[in-house]
Amino acid sequence: MNIYITKINGLSLRNTFQYIQNMTVDIAHQIGCREMGIYRYNGNQESSESLNSRIDGIISGINQGDIVICQLPTGNGLKFERELISHLRAYRSRIAIFIHNFETLLHEKNNYTICEMINLYNQAEILIVNSFAMRQFLLDKGIRENIKFIIQEMWDYTVSNIFMNTPAFKKEIHFIYNKIYEEMNKWEYGIPLKLYTPLNNTCLNISNATDMTPEELFLELSKGGFGLIWYADEYDHMSIKYHTEFWLSIYLAAGIPVIVPAGISNQTLIEENHLGLIVDSLNEAVTKIEAMDESEYQEYLRNIEQFAPALRNGYYTKRCIVECIQAFYRKEACGVSVPSTIYSLDNCTFSTTVLKRSYDGNMAFSWDFKGNADGFFIYDESGTLIHETKNIHKHYHLITGYEENSGFFIKAYVHTLKGRLIIAKSELTHLDVRQYKNPKVSLIIPAYNAEEYITRTIDTALAQSLTELEIIIVDDGSTDSTPTMIDWYAEKYSNVSVFHQENAGVPSARNTGIRHANGGYIAFMDNDDMLHPDMIARLYHSAVTNACDIAMTSICSITNRGYERYLQYPMEENKAISIDDFFRFYYISGNANGVVVWNKLYRASLVKEHLFPVLVYDDEAWTPYILSYADKICYLDDLSYEYDRMIRSNTLVNKWHHQHQHEKFMFLKKTIMFYLENGNPDKLELLKELAKNRLTRCKISYGYEEYEKLWEEINKIF
Repeated sequence: MNIYITKINGLSLRNTFQYIQNMTVDIAHQIGCREMGIYRYNGNQESSESLNSRIDGIISGINQGDIVICQLPTGNGLKFERELISHLRAYRSRIAIFIHNFETLLHEKNNYTICEMINLYNQAEILIVNSFAMRQFLLDKGIRENIKFIIQEMWDYTVSNIFMNTPAFKKEIHFIYNKIYEEMNKWEYGIPLKLYTPLNNTCLNISNATDMTPEELFLELSKGGFGLIWYADEYDHMSIKYHTEFWLSIYLAAGIPVIVPAGISNQTLIEENHLGLIVDSLNEAVTKIEAMDESEYQEYLRNIEQFAPALRNGYYTKRCIVECIQAFYRKEACGVSVPSTIYSLDNCTFSTTVLKRSYDGNMAFSWDFKGNADGFFIYDESGTLIHETKNIHKHYHLITGYEENSGFFIKAYVHTLKGRLIIAKSELTHLDVRQYKNPKVSLIIPAYNAEEYITRTIDTALAQSLTELEIIIVDDGSTDSTPTMIDWYAEKYSNVSVFHQENAGVPSARNTGIRHANGGYIAFMDNDDMLHPDMIARLYHSAVTNACDIAMTSICSITNRGYERYLQYPMEENKAISIDDFFRFYYISGNANGVVVWNKLYRASLVKEHLFPVLVYDDEAWTPYILSYADKICYLDDLSYEYDRMIRSNTLVNKWHHQHQHEKFMFLKKTIMFYLENGNPDKLELLKELAKNRLTRCKISYGYEEYEKLWEEINKIF
């Protein structure tokens, strides 16, 4: 089965109609669609015989069952479009109609023409329409109720290899138009208005408009200011309630906030994403811009910076086409039931919200959400939205510019056909003033030149719901502002202790922390990672309940692809198993990621008796070593430790990948020999099996013979 999309040819590339169709097809090509070219001409004047012959040639390449997405109107007239759809049906094609606009239908007084257009649309199985308002209008005009609708919401505006400016705070308005707007020609406001006719609109008698190519216009807009969408008359005003304005997308893709009239079809999307001003009049727009300061403008820019990449990459068009294809496949499933999404609000709740003082006068807001959401809104106590994130894994946000007596709350939402649905709301949260008690757990954080990310790490550690927690930060001879920053936390929080030492490496810093630990259990955290607020409490409860020496959680890694599951075990949750069984069934046969130390809680007495070796890759040496002396272990699969691989590039893991083969081999040899020589003698066979597995995989991965020779040597020695 092939997927085709129609495209009009024969008009100037600077014609708006042609430009939109070209861009839509270019995006469709990226997801495997084929182009069905249609030459632009007046089809209403053509004889039926000639028209049939023309259309047969256009669709000659399709086969039965192929999907054809027809972009309408074609501009060739209703007669041509009716015959095109009729021929496609004769070929037993699957037809979707992408309605770009229906102004003819909207303003048509001739009932015969209206019926003809509705009949044409009813020949399709799927209609892609601009908005929910357009959908309802078509249903009211007679579209059959069982037709499948896909809502476009926004046009895309794809750009490639274009250098963008950084928008500056300018109190000026940009307006792109292809009609005569009397109100714009008589502009008398104090805010400058810049007019553009970027496409083939030279017939307009506008003397003060700048004629630019789309590329030139995009660069000019990206310098800053505001992009205006407005209407020329009452017909135009009614039209924007149904249609999606193409020029809205170029403003946002260029990175500038927009001004739109209330009632525009995608008003909700603009409001919820905080992309610009919704106004009832141009006078109101000018008044709001005159009163705006740079901080408010920059807030709009930050919101648009998150939103604009979707437009530049063709997200909305791709989504429509993919949903269209999926709908055809679901229809082929016939009697197979496809359940609707049902949201159980009883299972959606914020189990924890915490507000803490953070470095440099900021506040750290953390939360733990139970349930499935598509994003979060954070508000101050006045109800002003201060942050939105579509990152459903996020659980921490740094709040700036507020007094310490301020309160905040958070809402979770999901996307529905009618917009965003709030499914949970937290209580109003003020600065946490909990008193810390004698520690049950000591969290040790080695820190070295971590000024760019250490505050985030400490903030998420302080947000832990377990109050009997001490945080021990060991500065390993940092040469940046890390010592000053961590000393600030020690001054502000009674449960934070800081120790400074000369640079000796991570294992030495961890050992320093171990020696000063007072908790019954010890956990480790790297200085660029994050913890979910309930992680320590849940691990502690599991370890104590199951009388385990070690409790561990699964890990989520943050990469350039987003959040990914990094380490999980197919173990029953919250149940003790013996270390022997863990070695045999999960550890030895698992992957190398199991060597990490920071996703676990360890009985303190066990750790204090078995300190870290001072080796470069101490995790890989120490983890099997400490496990061999444990009795029981338990596991929680809640992905509550976040290993951030994006925030810095100069990590040991990255260095490992760039080392010479022999260097890699020597490092691994030292780690393996450490746990074989120092591990629990009663577990030697298990440790040897682990070493054999590790060396075998390295031999296969790197093709280096020394790994096999080392195993032979180990077999003789031990």
